Amino acid sequence: MRIHSRSIALAASILLAACAPKEEAPAEKKGDDPAAVRAAIEKTNANFLASIQKGDAVAGTAQYADDAIVMMPNEKAWRGHEAITKGMTGFISQFAITAGQATTADVIVSGDYAIETGAAIWTLTPKKGKAMTDTVKYVTVWKKQADASWKIIRDINNSDRSAGP
Repeated sequence: MRIHSRSIALAASILLAACAPKEEAPAEKKGDDPAAVRAAIEKTNANFLASIQKGDAVAGTAQYADDAIVMMPNEKAWRGHEAITKGMTGFISQFAITAGQATTADVIVSGDYAIETGAAIWTLTPKKGKAMTDTVKYVTVWKKQADASWKIIRDINNSDRSAGP
């Protein structure tokens, strides 16, 4: 069987085309770096704890969006920034928070949203009573704001303590 030079040239052209590097499509707009989002969330959490330890509910609720919802244990949902500030003011009027630490377990970032799960431990001293240490777990949904900051839009937590008999 004879192979013509035209056939060889055609085969070589096809082979070269198949092996040539593909022209890449324009890069898609990338979202925020998950590590940077996590760092921003952790910093905000530390500021929250510092504020409520000082008894400052207004500064403590600064990380909540205007339409946020907070679901605390054994409470009706606090809907909106005003209700959240009122609820937090009521909470810290009953307790001195003498120690606190939040630990972010993970953050899932998708577009303008981030879902954080974690745990916190704090020591609460009632105005009349003995100090108690409580460990809570939480899920918090954050939304990127127009100014590129992250604010909480949904927040739920509950205690690891037994509800009792």
